[in-house]
Amino acid sequence: MNGEELRRRYATKERDFSAVNLRGVNISGSEPMEDIFIDIDLSGINFSGANLTNAILAGANLTDANLSNANLTGADLGQCKLIRANFSGANLTKACLDAVKFRDTNMSGANLRSASITQTQLGNTNMSGAKYVSNIDWTGTRVKGLVLKDGTAIDSDGDW
Repeated sequence: MNGEELRRRYATKERDFSAVNLRGVNISGSEPMEDIFIDIDLSGINFSGANLTNAILAGANLTDANLSNANLTGADLGQCKLIRANFSGANLTKACLDAVKFRDTNMSGANLRSASITQTQLGNTNMSGAKYVSNIDWTGTRVKGLVLKDGTAIDSDGDW
């Protein structure tokens, strides 16, 4: 499916895209809020600037996805694969990022206010300039090469 087809289906009020192949689709700046993208391959998708408020992306493969400056307020990203994903400047307020696999992910400047990030794996994740990092419950999170707001890199062999 391409971006035009997705927009057409969205205009007809379709909201459950869990069985659709959206790999590499460009829907930057669109407003697919409250949509359902469960357990699908969204690798390479361009959601930059999109309004994904309350979207359900649980279990999705977001490898190489661009979610820069996207509004993910209240979104469920639990159990997602976020490898080389770009969340720079994204609003992740109250987002669920539990049991997520972050690797080489850019979260610089992201707003993480009241986000849930437990039981995750953070490998080479850039959180420089991210907001509200100190208020997150990191229970069960394993860390390697996490770069914080002040540029500090953290490695932890066990839970952080």
